[in-house]
Parts: sequence; structure tokens; C-alpha cells
Amino acid sequence: MRAPRIDWTSVGAPVTSCSSIAPSPVAAPLRICVVDAYARATSSTPTREGFVVGEVRVAYAGCRARIAELTGRLDEQRAATAVPTCPKWSVHDVVAHVTGIVDDALAGRLDGVATEPWTAAQVEARRARPIADMLAEWDANAPSFEELLDTVGDPGRQAVADVVTHEHDIRAALVEPGARDSDAVHIGLGFVSADFVASAASQGVAVRVHATDGSEFGDQAASVVLSGEPFELLRAITGRRSIAQLRAMHWQGDGEAAMCAFTFGPFRPAAHRVVE
Repeated sequence: MRAPRIDWTSVGAPVTSCSSIAPSPVAAPLRICVVDAYARATSSTPTREGFVVGEVRVAYAGCRARIAELTGRLDEQRAATAVPTCPKWSVHDVVAHVTGIVDDALAGRLDGVATEPWTAAQVEARRARPIADMLAEWDANAPSFEELLDTVGDPGRQAVADVVTHEHDIRAALVEPGARDSDAVHIGLGFVSADFVASAASQGVAVRVHATDGSEFGDQAASVVLSGEPFELLRAITGRRSIAQLRAMHWQGDGEAAMCAFTFGPFRPAAHRVVE
């Protein structure tokens, strides 16, 4: 049985302010009880095969450090840069959001989680605060949050998928590409690929995802195979590519039959071509 989900519907989820282009797994938080998560953290929990204890925490912390490096010295004009993959949000707003998720999760402010008012409150509460101040808040709160990530199973990897998606949304907005082969990209791809394969199966299509690093997700006997670099696959599955871009990816079998699978949970194909 899959671990319970943290509904991190942030980066473009239909229910958030960042929803116009397509979602990413970050914005709507922790639906598992924080107290229960702490209990798990102090217990002996078997690890999922293929994962190393501590790697989820390290991957999240790496994203946090890179986002801080990207945004910590921005002036007000650059901080106000619109994020193409989150049309209603600026870079400042995305930082407010990732900071607010951790604060709300640890404080147990989960009423209305995954709704637009809930995510909007995170942004609005930090509207007048400089990015450096928000990063300091995130830095202070994140260690307690990160300590839970390897103990809660899929929700921890979901948190990584979310934050790495936001990292690259910010990079796209600032035209600062990088870290496309990070541990977080690989962990995030593993998380979202499972749901993509399940989405296809629910439509009667057997799909396998094959990454150029050798990782594969789905049935080896699948009639449809999507191949690509881990970064491109992650961005495609999390709604950061248009239908035309998805069709142009490397497919074996009837790729058209799998187009419907890109709409699942908070995700859907981008309305316009995404260049990053």
C-alpha cells in the first residue's frame, strides 16, 4: 500500500494562485498529522528498496540552498519577475510559498489545505517582507521539517518533487538554468513517474518511463515508452511542457494514446510552450 499523500499542490495546481499553467507537487501541504510524523521519526521504519536513509532530507536541503543562492541577493525589481510556469506569481511569491508551506506544516495550520485561500495566505502574509527575510525564516524552520522527510515514505519524496519543481520554475523566470542533474531531480522524477504510470493505466494505456540515467518506472512489457533526460521527464510530467512539446518527446509505441495521462492530480499540460 502506498504511503498517505501530503497534498503538496503548489506550483501550478488548479486550486492555487499558481495554477494557470499547470501544477507542480508543492503547494498544498501536509495532510498527515505532524505529531504522527514526529512519532514515525523516532521509530524504526524500514526503507523503500532503492532509497538510502537521509537522501530525501539531503535532496530537499540542497534545493533550499540553491533557491537561497538564486534569490537571496535579488533587488525588488528582479524579485518581482513573473514566473512563466506560475503566471499569477512572481519569484518573491514562490519564495513566500515554499517558506509558508514549512511554517504552516510545523505549526499545524492545515485548515483549508490545498485551497487557494490557504496558499494565497502564505503569499499575502509575506507580501511586504524582503526575500532575504523569508529565506531566514525558511532556514530556521526547515531543519525540523527535513528531519521528517526520510521517515514518512512517499510524502517525503513528494516534498522533494515539489520543491525541486519550484526551484526550476524560479530558474526559468530568472534565466538561470542549472542543477538539472541534482539528486532532487532524480527523486522527484521517481515520485511523479509512479503517478503518471498509474494515470495512464487508469485510461487503459500501459506506459513505461525510461530515463537516460538508466532508471525506469512502469511495466517492462508496456506498449508505450516515454524516454528522455531525467530533467525533461520531470518537467513534462509536472505540467511544464505543452501538448505540442509532449508529442515531440521520444516515444516508442502510440504516444498519442498517453497524452491523457499527463492530466492527473494537480497537473495538466502547459497552455503554452515552455522554454527554459
